[in-house]
Amino acid sequence: MGARGGGTGRVYFRDVRVPAANLIGQEHGAYEVFNQMMIPERMTSAAGALGLARAALEIAARYSDRRKAFGQKIREFEGVNFKVAESLTRLDAARALVRETARIIDSIGNSNYVRRMVSESKKFATETAWAVVNDAMQIMGGIGYTNVYPIERLLRDARLMTIWTGTNEIMNLVIQHEYFRELLAQPLSARDVEADAPNTDVDGEKVYE
Repeated sequence: MGARGGGTGRVYFRDVRVPAANLIGQEHGAYEVFNQMMIPERMTSAAGALGLARAALEIAARYSDRRKAFGQKIREFEGVNFKVAESLTRLDAARALVRETARIIDSIGNSNYVRRMVSESKKFATETAWAVVNDAMQIMGGIGYTNVYPIERLLRDARLMTIWTGTNEIMNLVIQHEYFRELLAQPLSARDVEADAPNTDVDGEKVYE
């Protein structure tokens, strides 16, 4: 469907013996190698998704400034220009998250916190790209579905980005797992905000089983 510029194929290992000198990391340490590898892999997906979506938005916005309907440019209709505003806001928010995650990677390296932030970036950026490209096609109408413009290709590529290097459902698993690990390993903050409720200490109100 998409990503036609890159090939994929199966790799088979049958009765393969790997000399100790060729081990990557420690024996039985593939999980750590995998986690390290997924940092650049998923960040590439996140950053690439932003570039793809920004291209689609620019094409659609320029088209909306040229295309006329009912005697005016279609960008003058709220149904169109609100999509542009929403798309731009989503893109800027996703770009900020990806940039901050990249800064954290540079300063910390590999950690559980980095793993969470990378997963958030990959999930949010790719879902943003899918929404933005989809809206770009909607702005352009039927011609966006053809290969006269590259929107249809960008849509196919954006769809794949929500699946590869770990589906976004897997990103959700990682995000919540690492968050609970962080949250439950730390004592309550200096100020217990749960105590802000007026009846926080009423006997019998807080029942957990």
